[in-house]
This record gives sequence, C-alpha cells and structure tokens, in this order.
Amino acid sequence: MMSARVESQTRVVKKGSKTLSCFATALGVMTLASACPQALATKLNAKPLPRFSTFDRPAKDFSGQGSGNADPMPPSLWANRKPDYRDEQKRQKEEEAQKAQAEVQKAEKAKQEQVRAIKALQQEAINANNTAVGFGRVGRWAEAVSQHEKACKIDPGNEEFKRNLSAAYCKYGEQRLKQGDASGAAHLFRKSLGAASNNALAGQGLSQAIKKMGLDPALADNRIGLGDQLAAGGDLTGATLEYTLAMQLDPCAKTYTKMGDMSVRFGQIPNAVSWYRQAIVKDAGYGPAHRGMGFAYMMLKDFTSAASALRKAVIASGDDSAAGQALVEIWRKQVATQPTLAENHLGLGTALQLTGDLDGAESEYMKVEQLDRQNPQLTPARNSLAKARKHREAEKHREAAETFYGQGLKREALSELAQAAMMEPNNARYQFQMGEFLEGAGDYQNALAAYRKSVLIDPKNEEGARRMRELMSQFSQGQNQQRPQQQTPSPESEKARPQLQRTVQQQPPQAQITAPRAPQNQPGNSANSQIYQKNMFEGGGAAQAGEAAPFTGSFATHDDRREGETTGDTGRRDILERGGEAPNSTPPRATAKTENPILQQVAALEMRGDFNGAVEILKNALPNNLQNPDIHHRLGLDLVNLGQTSEALSELRIASALDPGNRTYAEDLARVLKIHQRSLTGENK
Repeated sequence: MMSARVESQTRVVKKGSKTLSCFATALGVMTLASACPQALATKLNAKPLPRFSTFDRPAKDFSGQGSGNADPMPPSLWANRKPDYRDEQKRQKEEEAQKAQAEVQKAEKAKQEQVRAIKALQQEAINANNTAVGFGRVGRWAEAVSQHEKACKIDPGNEEFKRNLSAAYCKYGEQRLKQGDASGAAHLFRKSLGAASNNALAGQGLSQAIKKMGLDPALADNRIGLGDQLAAGGDLTGATLEYTLAMQLDPCAKTYTKMGDMSVRFGQIPNAVSWYRQAIVKDAGYGPAHRGMGFAYMMLKDFTSAASALRKAVIASGDDSAAGQALVEIWRKQVATQPTLAENHLGLGTALQLTGDLDGAESEYMKVEQLDRQNPQLTPARNSLAKARKHREAEKHREAAETFYGQGLKREALSELAQAAMMEPNNARYQFQMGEFLEGAGDYQNALAAYRKSVLIDPKNEEGARRMRELMSQFSQGQNQQRPQQQTPSPESEKARPQLQRTVQQQPPQAQITAPRAPQNQPGNSANSQIYQKNMFEGGGAAQAGEAAPFTGSFATHDDRREGETTGDTGRRDILERGGEAPNSTPPRATAKTENPILQQVAALEMRGDFNGAVEILKNALPNNLQNPDIHHRLGLDLVNLGQTSEALSELRIASALDPGNRTYAEDLARVLKIHQRSLTGENK
C-alpha cells in the first residue's frame, strides 16, 4: 500500500527530471517511516543521492523538442491577444513622427535647392552686368543695354544694376543723337530717366533731343503734347515722365489732370482722384478735371459723386460729349431702378438739357409734374429749359452772322448778330462780337459802346476792356485827320484778297497788336489757311474824310437803327448796308514819336504794312540803342505782327525793365503774354 502511494507521488514529477524523481523517492521513505515507526530501525542499503555541481548540471530544454517524451510548453496568452486603442495610438504616433521627420528633411532639401538657385541667378545677373560693361567699353551700346536689362530683370532690387542701365541708355541716346535720330534719342533718354530719375545727364540729353525736334523743352505745353503722343502710342512710362516734367514747369490744372489720367491708365483710381482734386483747386472751371473725377468715381461705384462731377464737367465744357453721355446714363439707371421717384426724373431731365436734348428734358419734367406737382424744383427747371431754347435760337443767329461776315456780307452779319443780342441782351460774348463787327465796318463809336457793355456784363472780359481803353484813348488824344477816299472794292477783289489792306496815314505802334480776333468757326478756315485779323482802322469800303465826334449816344443794334433812324443817320445807314464806314466817322488818329528819326522810318513802313522792313531797321539800330526802351518796345510790337511772339516777349520784357513805370509797356507785355499762351494751348477765349 505504501509503495503504491510512493509510485503515485513519483508519477506526478516530470519523467525527464532525475532530481525530482530522487526527491520523490526520499519523500516516500520519510512518509513510510512516519507511518511505520518500526521501519526506522530498518537499515537502508540504498545508494546516496547523486550530487551535481552547478557546472556539471545539464541544461534544461523547455521548448519541448529535446526529448520525445517531454510535453511542450503551453502557449502564452499574449500571443493571440487582439490590439486595443493603446496599440492604435502608438502606431499613429509612430507614423506621425515618421511623416514629420520626412517633411523636415524635404523642407531642408528644398531650402538648400532654393539657396543654390538664388546663388545661381545672382551669379547670372553679375555675369550679365559684367558682359554689358564690356560691351559698353567698346561702344556697343545696344548689346550693353540688352545685357543690363537682363541683369535688372533677374535682380530688380539691385541699385547698382539700375544705375548701370541708366548710364547705358544715356550713352546709347547720345550716340543716336549724334547720328541725327532725335526722336529715338529722346526715347532712350526717357528710358534712362525711368531707370534712375536722378540722372542729370539724361535730363540734359532729353532737352537737347527735344530741341533738335524743333520744340522748346522749357514750355509745359510742348511737354504735354509729347506726353499725349506717347500715351497714344502705348508708352505710358514715357508719357508719365513728360507730364511730370510739364507739371514741374507749370503746375496748372491741365498738368494735374494729365497726371490723374495716367493714374487711371495704371489702375490707381484713388491716386487719380487726388490728382483731379488738385487740378480743380487750381482751376475750378476746368472741365476735363471734373470729367476725369466723374469717371474715377464711377470706377469706385460712387455714382452720386460721379453725377455731381460730370454735371460740372458738362457745364464747364458744353461740347464734352463723353461726360454728357455718362451723366445721362447714370440718371437713366436711377430712373430704371426707381421709376416712381420724381427726383430721378428731375435729374435725368437736367442731364438731357445739359447735353442738348431739350425735348427729352421737357418729357422728363412732365413726368415730374405727374408724380409730384408741388415739387419746388420743377418751376426753376422749366424756366431754365425755356432759356436754353432761347439760347439755341440765339446761337443760330450768331453762327449765321459769323458765316455772313466770313463771306464779306457785313450788313447781313450785323443784322443776324443784332437779333442774337436782342434775344440775349446780357450775353457778353454777343456784345463783344458786335463791337468787332462794328469796328470792322468803321462804326467806332458804337463799337466802343458794344465793348463797354460787354465789360459791364462780364468784368473779367479783359479783351473787351483792352479794346475799349484803346478806342477811348484814341478818341481823347486824336486830332482830326482825314483819310483818303477809296473806291469800294468789288466782291471779286474782296474774294481775291485774303486780308484787307490798311489805309491809314499814321498808326500808333500798339495799334497793330490790338486787332480784334476774326470770328471763329468761319467756313473755309483751316489749320493751314492764313489767320485773318482786322485792325481797328480797317474799313470795308470808301470813307470820306471827316472829324470824329466824341461819343455821346448809347449803343443801338443794327435793326434798332434802321427802325428808329432820323434824317441825320441816313448816310450812316447807307454805308453800313454797303459794309463800309460812315461818312462822318474817322478812325482815331495814330501818332508816332517824331523826335527819333528811326521811329519815323519805322512808322512809315508800318503804315504800308511792311513789318519785315520795320523789324530789320529796328534790329540794325538796336546795338546802338540798347538802353532805349522805345526801340525795344517797337521791335516787340512789330515782331508780334509777324507772328514771332517768343522773340517779341523778350524785347517787351527788356522795354519794361528799362522803364518799369511805363504803364503802356506793362500792358502790352501782359497782352502779348496772353496771346503767346493762347497760341500754345490752342484756346480761344
């Protein structure tokens, strides 16, 4: 029974382990001894247990492959465990770390490549600049400019490259100027200033090129004209440069407006509005500035301000069709948006009236009456429309008068202009033109009255005041002198002569520059035709000698004289109908200084209309009379009659400087300055 228990305990131990088997045997003996005390006395003859050293102990194999009878190790429970959120988070962190590391490496690589590319471009720019310098040393400026442009394109912020490009352009321009290509040289000098605006040599070269083109670079109007040509050709940079130089020469409303136009072309609308504002400050009545302001506000979607500016533009320049069309279009859109609002129809009616569509304006005012009969602005609007219709009729008579006058039909011209003056008696322009017509017909007394009335209506009418002063001065100082009779020229001879001959015995030197302007817009006039200017002493027909009675009556129109004339006026009426002078009217006597024989010779030549001969005598006498203001003054006046206003201004300035207290010199200088300015700008006021 005991042996069975020992065997059962021994089988529990693994069969492959000898140590465990010995332990089980010893345990079985001890158990047997405790169970049978008598057995303790029994002598055991078993062999002692073997003792193994640590070094002699065989290695154990737990893989289950060493012994065929050994059982394999049970599998671990972690082998088949499913991954949870912790494993997923760990995996994501590892992937993100790998991606970040890859991005860092990629960015570092791109940065290194960019640095290498920049260094390569810089080196390429340096090489191009050096190549250009080499071309410049041998005078090959075209190639030098090309290489300098390449260097500036690669490195636009390099100031040294810009200076080199400007210098190359300047040298190339000098080369072209020596070859006679003034226009091409001017273009290159502008390019030079565009690259470096402080290049003084380029500025001087540009002025020389413009002189070679036949223009004065010191005149702002010439610079503006060049800018207009460049802008029309698409060279906006060159045009801006010319406008800037013109503004430096003459900071007027015109130059500021041109700068605003350039800002619009470059898309800088707020900057353009600023330029237009400065132009309006210079001249509140300059129409192009208001027009530009209106268009700029339209681009900014500020239609209220745009309508206000365009309205001022149309008022300032009635023939500005672009501003008028834009103004009408703005109000049409307002009417389409709110057709039941009376103010919109009123605004559209005003716009149509300003642009000349009087019937359309009347239609809109009728709609205003239907929508708001008590509108306080309706009555003034209709009164203004009535005046506009009346002015249109008066303008028709004025245009007819100018046509008749240009054809030599002075009686018909006076009749038509008188009707225009009766329709608008407070029109200063009609009164001044009436004075011109009457003066040309020889009626100096009524011409003086017409000039006086034009000045009373418009105190700013300097031309009318000048003509009035001269006529009054001649009346006050003149002695009665007869004019030789002439036969009334036939219509054929009138057509053959482009300009009436002067028939006076003596003329004051200032009489030649005070000739009234010929009526504008005459049929047959062209830019190349001779400009016709009448002198105050020119008449259309025969005139008998007689004394000029002082002016005592008031001005009456041609029709009024015909309707209410007396017996004593019959002779005057007949002469006016023939287009000549009245028998009893004599032009104001012209007196010349007699103490100087040179001026006597000049006066004789001036009476014959030989201004070239007068100028030649005065120029020959000038070296010995440098301190004589009369010689300078008379030379300036004769140069004006020859159309040489630039030289005339120089002589008149010298005369005024030599005798600053002489009022006549100062007035003549001011008049010639105004004539010169108008000839440059093409304006006729």
